[in-house]
Amino acid sequence: MLFDTLKITSKGMEDLTGIDRYKWGNIRGKKQKINEDYLEALAEVFPQFAYWIMTGKTIPEAGQISPEMEKARSEHNLKIG
Repeated sequence: MLFDTLKITSKGMEDLTGIDRYKWGNIRGKKQKINEDYLEALAEVFPQFAYWIMTGKTIPEAGQISPEMEKARSEHNLKIG
């Protein structure tokens, strides 16, 4: 979901996190389970999604949003601006 919503490729995620693109591809393809190293890397690159990554929940008033919320905000700002 994160990859699709933000339109990030496995190569792009490798560039952001330093974790091999093939490992990200395996996670995307559900051939490998995500572990703590991947979760920590995602939370470091996307701190606004940290709570969502760990729980699937959001706390917008604390700045903890989901990729869908960020996308909606971006699209809204494009319409306004």
